[in-house]
Amino acid sequence: MTNDGNLLPRYIMMQKALLSSLRLKDVLDAAVLQFADLAGGAKVAIFLSDNESLALKLMAAKGYSDATLEQIKVLPFSAESLLKYVVQKRTAVSANNPQTAPDLSASIMKRENSSGQMALPLISSNLLVGAVLLEVNNVAYLNYADFLKEVADVTALTIANSILFGRSEYERERLSTLYKTSCALSSSVLQATEVLQIAADTALILGNTPHCAILLFDQGSGIFILAAFKGLEGSSLRDFDMSVRDTIAGSCMRSGRTEYIGDGNREPYGLPRATGGAPFASVVSLPMIHNGAPLGVIEVFSTESRAFHREQIELLESLTGQVTTALNVAFTHETAAAQSIQDAHTGLYNRLHFEDSLVKEIERSGRHKHEMALLLIDLDHLGQINEHLGQDKGDDAIKYSARLLKSALRDIDIPCRFGGEEFAIILPETSPRSAADVAERLRQKIRSEASPGVGTVTVSIGVANYPSNAEDAEALLRAAEQALDIAKYEGRDRVVTAQSGTQAMSGPISWQDLAKQAKLAVINERQASLNSRLTVAPEYASWMTKTPGLVKKKEDRSSST
Repeated sequence: MTNDGNLLPRYIMMQKALLSSLRLKDVLDAAVLQFADLAGGAKVAIFLSDNESLALKLMAAKGYSDATLEQIKVLPFSAESLLKYVVQKRTAVSANNPQTAPDLSASIMKRENSSGQMALPLISSNLLVGAVLLEVNNVAYLNYADFLKEVADVTALTIANSILFGRSEYERERLSTLYKTSCALSSSVLQATEVLQIAADTALILGNTPHCAILLFDQGSGIFILAAFKGLEGSSLRDFDMSVRDTIAGSCMRSGRTEYIGDGNREPYGLPRATGGAPFASVVSLPMIHNGAPLGVIEVFSTESRAFHREQIELLESLTGQVTTALNVAFTHETAAAQSIQDAHTGLYNRLHFEDSLVKEIERSGRHKHEMALLLIDLDHLGQINEHLGQDKGDDAIKYSARLLKSALRDIDIPCRFGGEEFAIILPETSPRSAADVAERLRQKIRSEASPGVGTVTVSIGVANYPSNAEDAEALLRAAEQALDIAKYEGRDRVVTAQSGTQAMSGPISWQDLAKQAKLAVINERQASLNSRLTVAPEYASWMTKTPGLVKKKEDRSSST
């Protein structure tokens, strides 16, 4: 802007630049460049008005230092700057030196080494759309306030149109996202983890935020469990309050209504922090309740106050309803699936699941070159318990031992009922030495904790390791069975680790020969036990004890007469 003669051409060029796109970002970028050019290379900042938070939010800038950008990122209407008077008077305001400027404007002018500062309102249809802040290099440009105000009016109109266009685009995109999510959730029965993943991804889009969490309510403990999250600082998760009584999640679940914190009236507490460590200033909590039963809550967070608008919350509520239905279906399906792989008597996994899991775990261990182990456990002398105390007590001993085993294992371990009085335990990520230690600990635990109504129960345990004893499921199971047979052959109530494969032992008798002897001994013992039961005549079969003989002939009545 060197003279008045070139104002009109520049003004026309400015209009063309602003009207070349309806996208808000393009309009703002063009406006920043045009204001900088028309004001002789001035530094420019454009703000949009947020009437909910009563603040101006920085949307685009050129030339300002990082320190100033951070300082003006969000400016309350009441902040002591030229922008305060723009909001109040809806007219252009300027200052030609820091001494006459409000405090905030003065500090910016000093930091930016400004010759003068001007603030212009962006007004469309009598509504304050935002404001423009300029730091000029030549104080003479402050005299063009009227012209720059006209430029600001055109800019405000263009921004207002782009906001309306963007809002319709936003709503269309969000509705499209919601529709796609609905199709994904209802197209087939999903696992709960898949539902949670879809829910978290969609919540970020609909909430226009990178931070969310999904909490599931645990009926047993009465607290929430963090099931999925995005954009949360890992080290801050310990600060995430999972209680029901004093949290926004618990409050919204009890009321059955969406709750929102972020208007400044109540400080969010008991929350984690955003990735990078920034605290959250806004949170929306949406309850997931199916037929009166609480499933959990979806929470979205923002580091800015008043970050979520009514339209966003309504879309999030629609998402929550769909996720609630999908989760209920997934939980029902997984419960049924769990029952199909569970042994009804002990609550452990059944033989079918064991066989499937053993193959998968060996494949996984081989792929990652990791170790794993298999334990076969047999309750010693269960037949005697059944004979002397009754079948019910034998069943009690099996159930009690199963509970003890399960309580002593890791979450990743796979305890199964192998059959009758035998259990099988798959130990992923376990070395041979650790497997032997686990087996001995289990043996001692069962021996030391008497079974109610039965007394002391002991077990024999065979241990086989992958890949040292075997390289496939069938061979590993055979090695564990051999070790179990030898444990029983050598006197029971002990742990024996397989010595086959690369762990083959040397001595007067090979492992395979010892295993054969042990197998025969176990078979003979079972046969002897069976025979002893067959040769003891029950009371109702007393005829079995009579000496076999010929049937006595009837006397001839005619000969006696």
